[in-house]
Amino acid sequence: MNMKQALAAVMAAGMLMTATPVLAEEAPVEAAPAVVEETAAAAEETATAAEETAAATETANATAIADTQKLDASYTLALNAINAEDYATAKEYLNVCFAYCDPQTNPTMYADLLLKQACIDVIEEKNDMALLLLDAAVRVQPDLADAYLVRTQVYAAQGQIDPAIENLEKYIELTEDTSLYETVAQLHEANGNLDAAQAAYDKYVEGAGAEVQEAGFQSGLYRMEAGRYEEAIKAFEAYAEDETYGAGAQYNIGICKMNMGDLAGAIEAFTTCADKGGTFDGLYYNRGVCHLLNAEWDAASEDFSTSYTNESYKDDARYNLAVCRMQQENYDGAITLFTALIGDGTSTADAAETEGQTEHVVNDGAYYYRALCYASIGKLDEALADYTTCIDHGYELAQSYYQRAQVYAAKGDTENQNNDLQNSLKYTE
Repeated sequence: MNMKQALAAVMAAGMLMTATPVLAEEAPVEAAPAVVEETAAAAEETATAAEETAAATETANATAIADTQKLDASYTLALNAINAEDYATAKEYLNVCFAYCDPQTNPTMYADLLLKQACIDVIEEKNDMALLLLDAAVRVQPDLADAYLVRTQVYAAQGQIDPAIENLEKYIELTEDTSLYETVAQLHEANGNLDAAQAAYDKYVEGAGAEVQEAGFQSGLYRMEAGRYEEAIKAFEAYAEDETYGAGAQYNIGICKMNMGDLAGAIEAFTTCADKGGTFDGLYYNRGVCHLLNAEWDAASEDFSTSYTNESYKDDARYNLAVCRMQQENYDGAITLFTALIGDGTSTADAAETEGQTEHVVNDGAYYYRALCYASIGKLDEALADYTTCIDHGYELAQSYYQRAQVYAAKGDTENQNNDLQNSLKYTE
């Protein structure tokens, strides 16, 4: 019996005891002997019943106190075991607690016991069992906020993003902890729903106010990832002169303007980022691409050289640097770079199948442009070999056949020239 039941028993006993004197006071003063005797007998029976009730109440109270102490002791031992990360012992004491806790009369404690056992199951990676316990906990106590938070963790770990978001939003509703809208935004982002991520992050910013300095910056990132470049630029511009975020804001403005086709604006933003000491991976590579698209070969070459030395885009930087060398009519320099990129001509997939063989990332465009360089310096056989590789790999078939036809023409091979020109027409869209 728990404390609530014990209190009900005491109240019932009190009502019985106060009823006895009323009957005695209402009895006639000059009653007939038989009536007096009956009244005395009734009073004796009432006194006996009161004594029995008192004894039962005392026993019930003692049982309730003992049960409460057992529940409290077992609960404390379970908590201590949890704190000591002795989860096997914790579960043993939690099971004892269930024997002394009634979900009908003490739903708060019962739900808490289910929650703690679920948390242990999560730690032990028994997520399915944890979800069953959490379901039971919210049935007993629908406003148990922590149960929804643990559910969020389980669903997110299982890759079930939608139910994770649903439970986290329920937790926020119950606790009014708007800081967790940031996590809601991250979950939406993981689910590929950038608009929902932005909406959730706006709620986070609204709740955080000026306390979170980077809030607007992150909002700009979401807008950039969603392709809303003008909105993103506006968000980043607010941080353009910030000591902490200024360089990053300029880099992101450059990315936005590059995607919008504003190459001059992108170059300006990337340059400002570099001037502010920005060291973002891809800074020089992206500025180099803008210069290349503007046919600014010298500036592009300088950026791709820096990128190759300092950034992770090594193969792409080397490829584009070779293209710049070719456009500068430095054909030997371009051939050297394309050859370094091609390596031994082995693709990554082929190399993986050959034990001990060096892997190379092969861009078929390297063969194509190296062939152009070979043809430009009169190395026709080398040019033919590279164009043939492009054709074998299915790379730009119309152009590869056409360029190879020009090489055959230079060699005086009209038959192969005609064949390649016909194939070029065949693959021309």
